[in-house]
Amino acid sequence: MELLYELMKQMEQTETIGELRVCHYELARRLRLVLQWERIELLSHIVSEAHEVLMQRAFQLAEEETLRAAVGIRPRKWCWYVMGSLGRREPTIWTDQDNGILFECGGHEEKECYEFVRHMAAVGTNYLYEIGYPYCPGYVMATNKRWGQSLADWENQIKTYIRDRLPNDIRFLFIAIDMRPIYGDSQLVIDRRQALFDWIHREPQLLQQMGEHVMFPTVPLGWFHNVQIERWGAYSGAIHMKHGGYVQIVNALKWLSCFANISAATTLERWNEITKQALLPVELAKEAKEALAIYYYVRLKYATEAGSDRDYVLWRTLEANERKWLKKAMRTAKKMQRFVARQAGGK
Repeated sequence: MELLYELMKQMEQTETIGELRVCHYELARRLRLVLQWERIELLSHIVSEAHEVLMQRAFQLAEEETLRAAVGIRPRKWCWYVMGSLGRREPTIWTDQDNGILFECGGHEEKECYEFVRHMAAVGTNYLYEIGYPYCPGYVMATNKRWGQSLADWENQIKTYIRDRLPNDIRFLFIAIDMRPIYGDSQLVIDRRQALFDWIHREPQLLQQMGEHVMFPTVPLGWFHNVQIERWGAYSGAIHMKHGGYVQIVNALKWLSCFANISAATTLERWNEITKQALLPVELAKEAKEALAIYYYVRLKYATEAGSDRDYVLWRTLEANERKWLKKAMRTAKKMQRFVARQAGGK
């Protein structure tokens, strides 16, 4: 593990985007040398911390560049936040960008503050791309006005999602639930995330619709425990590791957190509080935690190379014990979906 800790110290001392890019690729190389199932919990923590150091340094450089450009007015309070696997502290080495900026300023300065934030967002997301973080294909980035907003505009938008409850509104709420501060005034994001959970918790019909969302995608495991791999195309014979049960468990824990008003951002924190409140049967809670560890290990092991196909793994390339673990994890994912369906009033 010393190899990884030493690299993180180097990251903190970098001066350029080029140096940060070298560190990102070096992280992948060193991880391959130390990856072991027995160390997976510690490794997940280290990988998450390494990403935070890389991103914080990139965002600091973006802030400095925006100040030099003298664009607009810097808000009195602002914060970069991350979502997705980065927000939940479970990223693999190569992960897409999922970020936003929340800011607060006087009403008479809002236009100029938006100019500052939008310039910083453009610079920051470009820096992340250069370091090795692909642009989000769904455009969940601070350069999208949906995710780079003043506090007042963000609240109005979230309340619109909660009121209208259209399919995309539900999807955006699930995305926003993961928001976690990474650079700037952290309390700004922490308080808004708590408010978001408060608002959702008070809406029974919304909770029911969000519970229905957890039922998709279908876990690719048949009645006789046969894994349903991709049959055609470029990924024939492969399984999509995120859709193969991982995201279903993650979303089930998100839903339970909304149901119980647990405003934690990370999956582990959610699981700990859900377990503490006995919201899941003891055995199912244990199975869910183990399944998440299995998915993370396999994703980390087979996704240390950059590339757009990193979420797919050929089933035949997995070791026999890994295939056995994944089948068990998929059964757990199905159990979690059924549990949420019952709690949410579904089938």
